[in-house]
Amino acid sequence: KGVFHIPIATADGKAQARLLKVPAGKPVPMHGHNGDELTLVVTGSFSTCQGVFRRGDIEAADDDVEHMPVAGPEEDCICLAVTDAPLRFKSLGARLVQPFIGI
Repeated sequence: KGVFHIPIATADGKAQARLLKVPAGKPVPMHGHNGDELTLVVTGSFSTCQGVFRRGDIEAADDDVEHMPVAGPEEDCICLAVTDAPLRFKSLGARLVQPFIGI
């Protein structure tokens, strides 16, 4: 759906870090969490059930959160996301490609 990610190596090899680019107005597939996720907005914005996050904001999500972040309409959203466990995607398509993209 036009969402791109670039994995970033971590020192401990357990946490996963990635830069995400979500096109303006587009969603990230609906997902939950098997652990904690911190997402720092670098440019643009995105919204979830937890509110709107803009440049410099950090969203914290844990295994109680299921959401479908949507990039703001003004520009592409670039974020740094760090997770300590794999995501739980809801759609079959996302679950099928998950092992190949490492999220």
